[in-house]
Amino acid sequence: MRFKVITGNSFGWSFARFLKELPDDYVGTLSKVQARHGDLVHWRALGGAVNFAFVSDSAANRDLFVRNADALGKSPSQIQTFLYAAGPSVATAHGDAWRTKRKEANSLFSRSAVEASCAGQVAVTDKYVSGLGAGPSDAMTVARRLAALTSSRGILGREVSLDEADIQIAFSQAAADRFNAESAQLFARPDWMQAPWRRELTRRKNEVFPIVQNAIDDLRRSNTPNDGLMDHYVNGDFITSTDEEMLTILVGLLMGAQDNIAAAAAWVLAFLAHYPTVQDDIRTEVANIGSQASDLHDSPLLKATIAEVLRMRPPAPANQPRVLNRDVDVAGHKLPKGTYIFNSFYNMHHDPRVFENAEAFDPARFLDGSLMRSPNFVPFGHGARNCVAQGMAMQQLMAIVVGILRGHKVVAQQESLPEMEQKPFIVPAPFEIGIQRI
Repeated sequence: MRFKVITGNSFGWSFARFLKELPDDYVGTLSKVQARHGDLVHWRALGGAVNFAFVSDSAANRDLFVRNADALGKSPSQIQTFLYAAGPSVATAHGDAWRTKRKEANSLFSRSAVEASCAGQVAVTDKYVSGLGAGPSDAMTVARRLAALTSSRGILGREVSLDEADIQIAFSQAAADRFNAESAQLFARPDWMQAPWRRELTRRKNEVFPIVQNAIDDLRRSNTPNDGLMDHYVNGDFITSTDEEMLTILVGLLMGAQDNIAAAAAWVLAFLAHYPTVQDDIRTEVANIGSQASDLHDSPLLKATIAEVLRMRPPAPANQPRVLNRDVDVAGHKLPKGTYIFNSFYNMHHDPRVFENAEAFDPARFLDGSLMRSPNFVPFGHGARNCVAQGMAMQQLMAIVVGILRGHKVVAQQESLPEMEQKPFIVPAPFEIGIQRI
């Protein structure tokens, strides 16, 4: 497959119209590009003064994000948001520092470290849903709280209160608002335009940092290991230079684990509610197993259902737009330095050449494990720039499903699945569910 090179008006958008539409509907814009021009498009806008590459081909995407990862400049809005919200981390490091921090992060998110908290994540899910009333609940509120409760349990190694969970949610939403203000913008805007989001983020930072600091202090006073990732900093081998650095890392982990998990959990709730037969089959599968990670990983329909939800509604539909810092050859075509790279996991996930009847919800397609390894299935990205916490994310989603379905059922309150909204994660439009004890 080769790039289609387009110049002039044949692209179908004026430059101004493209810049206006992209931030509002990234998925739809790239789907229209793919439908009109194909999976690999090089648009030479303004007579070649500005270059764009649109990638919906899995092989080319892997080539860019694996073989040419060093050529992909990071999104300035992403870096600025992480630096302002938490502090230096793997998300903000550059060059050799980025490689070192990435290696450390991979070690922190080792399978054994992540899986230690699985039973606790199942337990906090069951406790939360057992406390819900019998009537309809706002699904996104439920999903956000479950994301906060399970991420805190996995990272801090402790159960947090609903008030503390809501503080974590408000902090992550303030960071997301600051990030969304520039997330799909190509050109950085003046700092004064970010002031309203920065003020709200400062207020929320002052609420969430003490929660994490108290967790650190409590663990030190008790001097006993817990099963959260935090223990590897306080009592383990991950030595940070200062307490402030440890605090910012842990806050950054909580922030990174919130909105994407909440979006995915909301879609899981929506699909479970509208496919009660799948829900019943999962309940039967997990009814008599334990809550350890090994038990959940040995539940094929549970894993396949979550994979199918992530295929149909990947919370992050693409990498953040990147800018090439050198010339790159991809699919036999030269993309010049300065080219803006846009890719679409959403398009790859709906490729009918790979996924038969791609618009249908069918967890059975993932049961044999082969599609899990497909280069077209990339809910966590490709290569060195993929999601470092994908193991934790999958565990949280499995723990949420098991924690709900063992004693409850999810009941739809509307006839059809909710529509998609982009913020910039793909989230469902507002909808309600019932979670009923059985």
